[in-house]
Amino acid sequence: MDPFTRERAGTGVDEWAKHRYNIGRGCSHNCAYCYARADAVDRWKRIRPEDWTTERINQAAVDKRWYSKADDVIMFPTTHDITSIYLESAVIALSRMLAAGNDVLIVSKPHLDCIERLCAELTDYRRQILFRFTIGSMDADTCALWEPGAPPPEERIKSLLFARAAGFNTSVSIEPNLGGVLNAVSVVEAVDIYVTHDIWIGKMNKIDQRVKEQSPELAEAIARLKVAQNDTNTMLLYHCLRQNPKVAWKDSIREVVARCSVPQ
Repeated sequence: MDPFTRERAGTGVDEWAKHRYNIGRGCSHNCAYCYARADAVDRWKRIRPEDWTTERINQAAVDKRWYSKADDVIMFPTTHDITSIYLESAVIALSRMLAAGNDVLIVSKPHLDCIERLCAELTDYRRQILFRFTIGSMDADTCALWEPGAPPPEERIKSLLFARAAGFNTSVSIEPNLGGVLNAVSVVEAVDIYVTHDIWIGKMNKIDQRVKEQSPELAEAIARLKVAQNDTNTMLLYHCLRQNPKVAWKDSIREVVARCSVPQ
């Protein structure tokens, strides 16, 4: 069985991989809804809010020696992204991880130059890799509002196309979906042809707990998103895309479907 499509009992990132690996702290993408930022800044008080966008490499994690293959997929990274600051260290860490035989799910809001470099460096391991790129909307302004430091959707599509053309397996995450039904459908239509595996769709989780610093524009976007992702609209989204064999539903969607008593 393809390790990347194995069904898992967990929720959140545990639906995708049993193991997680990171090589630093902080992320210049500064996504407003980021769970890693919320944990580090608000929950554990490990970093000041103003320091989150300063990316710090954990050299010990980069230098780790991998002597055996893990018993399931490793997701990399989960608490930061692969930016220019992390790129060189990511190449080293991934090369060592893959050389030990591991299957690695590389998740990113991708910068094209970073994906080009990863594909060039890791081509010998491409059968052990699944790239999963997060694209929450095809609207550049929407992405810029929620993910101010991340690449625009056009660059993410180019990264997806490049990885696919280079012979790598590809997937897309529309989690969080940054809009309603039409928003998610437009992303699926844009990426479907370039995806070899699956297209995951999920709601924005714990908005009120995680989105702390709110401009008037962001506060309005939160209010709109809560309506766009209420149960009625979630069920409409489910019915619109349930026949697409590539679409997979995150736990936030499945919970609504189960509660509304509609067979999945």
